[in-house]
Amino acid sequence: MNSLPSIDLALLTRDENSLQDSVCNAIESQVGVRLNIHRIVGEPQVGDANRLATIVRSRNEAVRRSRSDYLMFLDDDVVLAKDCIARLHHGLNARTNFGAFAADYLGESSPHRDSRHVAMGATLFRSSVLRRDSFRWEPAKCECLCRCEDLRRSGARIDYLRGAKAWHLSKSQNRRVCNTADLSLGDTPPHSADPETVTNAKILVAFNRRDVRRFQDVFLRTLRATGNTQEVIVVGYGLYPSEIQQLKNLPNVRFIRRPFNGQLPPVRRLEDFRQIVSQLPADTSVAYWDAGDMLFQGRLDSLWQQTQQHPDKILAVREPLGFPHNKAIRGWTRTIEAPSMQRRAFELFASNPFLNSGFGAGTARSMSRYFDEAVRLRATALRGTTDWGDQTALNLYCHSDPTRWVEASEHWNFCVHDRRRGEVRVTPDGHVVNRSGQLIPVVHGNARSLTQLAIVR
Repeated sequence: MNSLPSIDLALLTRDENSLQDSVCNAIESQVGVRLNIHRIVGEPQVGDANRLATIVRSRNEAVRRSRSDYLMFLDDDVVLAKDCIARLHHGLNARTNFGAFAADYLGESSPHRDSRHVAMGATLFRSSVLRRDSFRWEPAKCECLCRCEDLRRSGARIDYLRGAKAWHLSKSQNRRVCNTADLSLGDTPPHSADPETVTNAKILVAFNRRDVRRFQDVFLRTLRATGNTQEVIVVGYGLYPSEIQQLKNLPNVRFIRRPFNGQLPPVRRLEDFRQIVSQLPADTSVAYWDAGDMLFQGRLDSLWQQTQQHPDKILAVREPLGFPHNKAIRGWTRTIEAPSMQRRAFELFASNPFLNSGFGAGTARSMSRYFDEAVRLRATALRGTTDWGDQTALNLYCHSDPTRWVEASEHWNFCVHDRRRGEVRVTPDGHVVNRSGQLIPVVHGNARSLTQLAIVR
């Protein structure tokens, strides 16, 4: 029996609010295809000239995230017939001169001629045609029309596909909502993780005496309380013998002792983690988090599954703020000794998502490559930087070659600091949720923000 075709579905939304029930149900009911769902939130940013600029950025982000041969764009107010995507896929397979087919949810198509403008709210593309050039907009031309013109200029066709049905919701229909977590949003396809992968995965942490208690009372306690039983490999710097013994007595915790040398753990862990992953089987799923400010509220099974889907890439999560609002970008890059590297690092960090180095995941193979290169970068290209950790190394490694990494859902490393008011809150029962009230699987209390939220002391 032939396997179902794998299709990336980019669900474009204006904010992180939950979706309408009808939209959720329609996505879950699709037949004949296997969907990898990516939610792309198109919130305006400083520098966006208008709403079109925001949409263009969202669509290009979706292209960058996609890994399948086909990418479906879906607006969050469009309901698909249950065979819509399968019909679009069949149409593209049958007519190789087409780069994209769309469902006519706005009633724009004509039976007598190709449509000059094809709305992108329910459109399936061949990924290869999207990677030739980026989405764009012009004065008096939306991104849909510009894409149609660019596609046709390259020799491919685009039009609505007769028989592919979809409907546009009116404002009065936006009544009930569903929980988007039920759709496995992000890079996770809707099927369960392999049990062996989950069992054999490894979690790496490194800390000095300051974070011994936080690791035991918050990191490890909440990790285990949420059903994550994977081995935790601890690298401890300058710990007292009594502290070492406590950690060694913890179930399924492996302890590695290192002396204190004055260097901070986020730098030292690069070399130590490199040694650890080099001894693991290459396909082992691995993740590391900062030890002193992490709170786990959900299982990590889907994360381990994602590392297996991208065995040669590392998974990273962007910070809430990028350039120009994130002051670290300019501050850290301007202290690099080599002027040419100052300019290159700044250009890369300012024009790409600024990644938080409190988390990283991948297979032992992909993580080993990262740690090898990060150690080298810290000693050469990044010499002189005032970055007290490995954040510049992570960003330079990823953005120097985009094929090295894939962006993971922020819920695997949800940075609480630098969020706008209302984006994160604590429920009366002590859970940390986002604006939509969804439980966040992994909360990163960077800048001691967990203490500010009165979650930990």
